[in-house]
Amino acid sequence: MPTRIRLMTYNVGGARRGGTSAISDVLEVVRLEAPDVAVVQETIVYKGADGCEYDLAAQLAEAAGFGSNYFFGPVVSLRKHLHIAKRAFVEALFSDLQEWEHGNAIFSRSGFSRLGDPEKAGVPWNVPLFMPPVYEGNRDTESRYALLSRICMPPVNPFVVGVHLTTLVGERQVVNNASAAHPEIVERAQNMRYQQTRRICRLLERHVLERGNVAFLLGDFNAVASESAIASVIEKECGFQRLVPENSSPTHLGVGKIIDHIFAYPAERIVSVACRVVDTPLARRASDHLPIVADVVIS
Repeated sequence: MPTRIRLMTYNVGGARRGGTSAISDVLEVVRLEAPDVAVVQETIVYKGADGCEYDLAAQLAEAAGFGSNYFFGPVVSLRKHLHIAKRAFVEALFSDLQEWEHGNAIFSRSGFSRLGDPEKAGVPWNVPLFMPPVYEGNRDTESRYALLSRICMPPVNPFVVGVHLTTLVGERQVVNNASAAHPEIVERAQNMRYQQTRRICRLLERHVLERGNVAFLLGDFNAVASESAIASVIEKECGFQRLVPENSSPTHLGVGKIIDHIFAYPAERIVSVACRVVDTPLARRASDHLPIVADVVIS
């Protein structure tokens, strides 16, 4: 019996748009699409001195019906990475927050299994892909992680990896509607993404790829499909198949290109795919990224 799964990747931008809260719009986007598995980038968790807590991942899980089946993987933390160059940290200090964390989250409607034993319940792992020696409060020195999970969905029990890869300050600089990014910055950013995707493939090689296990790789890659990190590493070297959206809407409204992607492995087990960028007025209000949703049937 084929297994059907709806996947979603969505950079919610902290659920803020134009300096104001977009939380209700973000929650509604995810609720309406009703994915079985969702990977979300740029979610936020914080705790106040008076005991108040804000957990965007928990709100998403509740709104979309995931219950407690979600996992938050922090990337930067007020306690671990405090730097005055990061405005959010300064605001957190003067708002008397005790902790402020920014990172990625994964949600599964059917729960998670252990990576090595899918018959037992497990939890995802937050696996580092890039760890700078010193955090300087900017995206150039921001760590990058892969959320590695296995979904409790017998008999396939697919692996799902969620990512948010590096982009550098000035990489997409535009002046008078023309690219003004320095070629050295672009080359450095592309090389960093290349190295990060190589680490993902190395992570999956022995226990997933060589064994022919079903796997999905999705997230904000900050890269177009022709970039070497995708075309050379993910597709050619690792054998993942990109699920191409049926519409041509950009996934990043500021960049105007598709830089968020969903990949499936192995290609021969894909029975059918329907993939699209969710380009609606609601989604455009919610974040500067538009989500991608894929309905996949796996043998």
